Amino acid sequence: MTRLAIIAGKGLLPREVAAAATASGHEVLVLPIDGQADADFSAYQNVPIRLGAISMTRSIMLENGVEELVMVGKVVWPSMATLRPDFDGMKLLGKMITKGDDNALRHVAAYFAEKGIQTIAADMFLPDRKMPSGLIVGTPPDDDGEEAISLGIAVLEALGAHDVGQSVIVQNGRVIAIEAAEGSDDMIVRARPLLDVDGGVGCLVKMPKSAQDSRLDMPVVGCATIEAAAKAGLSLLAIEADTVLLADDLAGIQAACGAANMTLIGINRRTAK
Repeated sequence: MTRLAIIAGKGLLPREVAAAATASGHEVLVLPIDGQADADFSAYQNVPIRLGAISMTRSIMLENGVEELVMVGKVVWPSMATLRPDFDGMKLLGKMITKGDDNALRHVAAYFAEKGIQTIAADMFLPDRKMPSGLIVGTPPDDDGEEAISLGIAVLEALGAHDVGQSVIVQNGRVIAIEAAEGSDDMIVRARPLLDVDGGVGCLVKMPKSAQDSRLDMPVVGCATIEAAAKAGLSLLAIEADTVLLADDLAGIQAACGAANMTLIGINRRTAK
């Protein structure tokens, strides 16, 4: 029986992965990140960890015979003073300091792999929670909507090679906001005063960066994103199919979109025009 560790950030997805992994026969050890994880893991063996204590985290996994690892849930990176990295954490930070999020997480995964702990993607346990293709709810995008989607895809593809952005907001041919370190939900909040309520379709496009490793940081969209988008006045959400994980069940997301009179569509960047 495979021993699986789950490094858990914010949200309910880590607990859902734990439930699915247990159902598939894995022995699960949850490692909730202090100050980040907010779900109830009392049903599972769990050992809280500190974000900067990478050496201790690996030791805990080795002591518990962990063979595979999933990193799931939103993580807000604190300041260096708050992070308080241990010795191995300091060494890794030296390699990561000038890199983007994806490259940084690659170093973390390689560090665990040195001791035989392989990092795997969260969607292996939740295959039915990936964004479907096609129109999910709402009316099909008109020409303005299609142009907004195409612009959003072009912007994200151009930035992806630089390890920047998973989301962009566009309106009337203008780039309103690009996701930075804050994450897509906070980007939407930041963009709210910049959107013109009479300026045509406000569109969010979300997809992985071109070189992104889905094992380490699979993009996620859920009802919280829908609610933020509705408050900002967005009317079109274009999410790449099969590469973005749904934080909530599809029925709940459809209901949230319907209540906000919002169109949700699963796109494929290779065929989008």
